[in-house]
Amino acid sequence: MKIRVRYFARFRSLTGTGEEELEVPDGTTVRELVERLKERHPALREEVFGEDDLADVNVSRNGRYASFDEVLKEGDVVALFPPVSGG
Repeated sequence: MKIRVRYFARFRSLTGTGEEELEVPDGTTVRELVERLKERHPALREEVFGEDDLADVNVSRNGRYASFDEVLKEGDVVALFPPVSGG
């Protein structure tokens, strides 16, 4: 199935793109997608995740925050962005 992945803030520069379309197997979870993205984009893996498998990454699916156990569906739009911080 095809899904679209969008990257925001520094994730965009680490992946070299703002958006890409990926073919993933039916039944793929958000966690499995993140693992695939870490393999596909070594800079993202090294800079964001390091030793921490899930690090501080916000993930949305079709405009709503997503849990890592959610199963993706054909045509989903998944966005990865860093945590919002401020003072």
